[in-house]
Amino acid sequence: MATTTAQGDSKSGASKRRACRYFNTPKGDACPYSHVVTVPRQYQAPNVDTSRVVSKPQPKEDLRTFQIGQIKRRYNPEITEADDCDSFRFSFSPSDPDFPFDLEALSCVLKVPNAYPRGQPSLKVLNKEIPRGFQINIERGFSTICTESPNATLLGIMNRLDRQLEAILSGEMAETIKIVAHRPKPEPAPVVAAPISKPAPTKPNPPRTVHAADDKAKARLQRQADTRQLEARFGRLPAFKKSSDGLRYTLPLESPKKSTWPAPIQALRIFTLIVPELYPLEPPSLVLDSESDEARAIEAAFSRRPASSTTLTQSINLLTINMKDMAQEKQHQGQPAPAVEPRVVELPIAPTTQVTSAADPDRPHLHVIPRPPEWDMHESDGEDSDSYDTGDDTEASAEESHEEQVYSTAPIERGILLSFPNLELHSIELMEVLSLSITIKCDRCKEIMDVDRLRSITPESTAPRSESCKKCANGFVIGFRADLIHSNSVRAGYLDLDGCTIVDMLPSTFAPTCAECSVLYPGIVSVRGENTIAICRECHKKMTFRIPEIKFLQISAVNIRASRAPGRKPKEKLGVVAGTELPRRGRCTHYAKSYRWFRFSCCNKVFACDRCHDEAEEHPNEHANRMLCGYCSREQNYRPEDCGICHAVLIGRRGRGFWEGGKGTRDRARMSRKDPRKYKRIGGSAAAKKT
Repeated sequence: MATTTAQGDSKSGASKRRACRYFNTPKGDACPYSHVVTVPRQYQAPNVDTSRVVSKPQPKEDLRTFQIGQIKRRYNPEITEADDCDSFRFSFSPSDPDFPFDLEALSCVLKVPNAYPRGQPSLKVLNKEIPRGFQINIERGFSTICTESPNATLLGIMNRLDRQLEAILSGEMAETIKIVAHRPKPEPAPVVAAPISKPAPTKPNPPRTVHAADDKAKARLQRQADTRQLEARFGRLPAFKKSSDGLRYTLPLESPKKSTWPAPIQALRIFTLIVPELYPLEPPSLVLDSESDEARAIEAAFSRRPASSTTLTQSINLLTINMKDMAQEKQHQGQPAPAVEPRVVELPIAPTTQVTSAADPDRPHLHVIPRPPEWDMHESDGEDSDSYDTGDDTEASAEESHEEQVYSTAPIERGILLSFPNLELHSIELMEVLSLSITIKCDRCKEIMDVDRLRSITPESTAPRSESCKKCANGFVIGFRADLIHSNSVRAGYLDLDGCTIVDMLPSTFAPTCAECSVLYPGIVSVRGENTIAICRECHKKMTFRIPEIKFLQISAVNIRASRAPGRKPKEKLGVVAGTELPRRGRCTHYAKSYRWFRFSCCNKVFACDRCHDEAEEHPNEHANRMLCGYCSREQNYRPEDCGICHAVLIGRRGRGFWEGGKGTRDRARMSRKDPRKYKRIGGSAAAKKT
């Protein structure tokens, strides 16, 4: 028995020396195998729900200081501290890359009260190029965002305003009230003692004009027609606005000649046209949102125009064309004429003559003015002479002086004369070439090119036009000086050419003057050999003319340079390096998937697309025969899809295995199974051969 127990203990001891393959068993210490614990046991806390975890309390930070710190880090503003609020002046650019308005940056002042966030912040726009009505819209939009999102931070409100800036500027401009201070009355000049004279009679006030009922009815119909035409012309423009009473119209102020206007007028984008109820019996008026003297001069010049001579639309067109001249009229206003002492000349009493009008039935609008009596007085100096011969000499001298005055304004005879032999004019007393289109030939390579819309050069106009040859890049200078055409003169003007010669005249624009009412026709296009007909807009007389032949006669023996500009244009500096990417890989705001620039053959300049060309240049664009890759910036011949050097795709991603009108995948093996052309039966002879 003792032997058996000893054997059992020896077995259990042997098993205890053997390590258990489990770290812990349900038997615990009764496990026959040994459990060696080399690392002391450590307490591990059970998993606790995170929602029940309480963070360590921290001191609460001032919310106003935190949000102002965000504004400082983001915009780096100019800070002005006051008793009730702090002002932060800064500028930020719109983050939208396709922002449609010409706004580099929005300059504003953010005012944060000391009681913020209990008090609401405010914003004030400082951009002078933005009209006050749109500034009010932006400030109201900021206040609306603050009201709708009371828990938003200052930085969040500014970000939201940035995203809504396009929608705010696209809306209707807020109405503003312009308060003009009265100018102080000039101080009275010191009174010099003068002999007592009889008081001058007071000038009565002009009587108030009273219009008849028929005139008012006609004026009402004319006003309806003119306003209807005005709304049809400008009604679709975003800046157009009509008041509720129909008396005030807000119209856009745009013109191709806006760069020549005075600086205060160039900043204006809209103006207000006031059409009275009795128009055209009462003239319309103009209101410009500017405090400059030029604006007042333009308003006064517009009011002086007779209302019955033109329609409202024509008046607006004349305003945009003659804006520069109207602004310059202020120099002639307010300057009294120098006092001229009356000069008494004793003249013999001439026989009284009755003023009669010319009884010409063909031209009833022409009247004959009799000669002044002092023109018929002659000094004989005691010599015997015939009064009839002396009168003829006087009239001849007057006619000669008149001819000298007329021809002194004619263009100088030099260059190449443009004339129309055998010109046929019917019911036209005068005609002028408004814009001339010609074909020229390069003196170097004899390449022929067209030049369109040449305007006449005047002392007030710009310099002659500069062009370049498409083939050899030779520089051209082309100038045109128009002359008046009538029944006794077929000279249309003179051409000043440098680097080229004239070949032919293309369809050009002419401005005839009616012989019945002497009203100028706006313009009509004609060419050699064509019978051109125009209807006068005043008396509805039919005017016709025909140019059967055109001649170019070189007046001067040597071509006179039209300008001092060099023949070759300076090389364009694009600022790109071959092998590197173009800015934004050549993309523009008009085409987001075009990764290249184009060199247009019309002006030999580089633009991202045709729309960019039209915005920067005044001439129509022509096909671009060269391009710059947006990935490697290398100039090369035009390729439709990819770059010929780096083989990058320049028109966005290619097709994904579809037919795409024949421009995509045409191989049936590589074509997508979703394309129905993949499984269509092969028609024609191929199907017959398989059968």
